[in-house]
Amino acid sequence: NYIYLESQFGDYIGQGQTITYTPVNATISLSTATGRLSVSITSPKFWFADFQAMTALSHLQPGYYGDLQRYPFHNPAKGGLNWSGDGRGCNTLTGWFVVDSATYVSNVITAIDLRFEQHCEGGVPALHGKIHWAG
Repeated sequence: NYIYLESQFGDYIGQGQTITYTPVNATISLSTATGRLSVSITSPKFWFADFQAMTALSHLQPGYYGDLQRYPFHNPAKGGLNWSGDGRGCNTLTGWFVVDSATYVSNVITAIDLRFEQHCEGGVPALHGKIHWAG
């Protein structure tokens, strides 16, 4: 299980750093609500993320979720995302995420492979990430 973050130079959230979080170097928790995955990481830094599917979906399903804006101020017909933490967040953002696979048992997520890209305030520099979680 891991969460990989790669921030381009000039990205406000990741500050140009690349880091991998695992259960060895961080406390990672994933939770779900209707169509949404929430992630939190506690290490020396704190990170929070939300990945919201469009309103027609009750669970994240494999596929591309594009043309997204900041959750919870997103277009419900498209979905939204938001990665923030370490005292930094985007006022506005654009981005996408891809769910490569997702497994639920009794409405609880047990495994997910997800990739994302986020741009703050209309900027070009991006924060890229990958979540691999298998229970």
